[in-house]
Amino acid sequence: MTKTEKLLDKALRNTLTIACENIKDKHAGFSYLTHTVNLKKPSNSLHISCFFIDELALLEANNEQQLPLIEAQIKQPLALINIKPQAINFSS
Repeated sequence: MTKTEKLLDKALRNTLTIACENIKDKHAGFSYLTHTVNLKKPSNSLHISCFFIDELALLEANNEQQLPLIEAQIKQPLALINIKPQAINFSS
């Protein structure tokens, strides 16, 4: 892993940790998020999975139109990495 890749990895993890904590504070049913990325091509390979406590919490978030807001909270700090719309998945 090159020095640039290490710096990108650290920045990405820190940014997603902050986003996760902010989302947890605003959305009661949200549990955590995780990601996978190829640091050589982060724009094409970044995938973020958001997990809710249970299926009911996911359904409530979807019914209350919270999922687009959660996506925006994740995408905003990652503006330098062009995230594809299908890169963020929600499940319970």
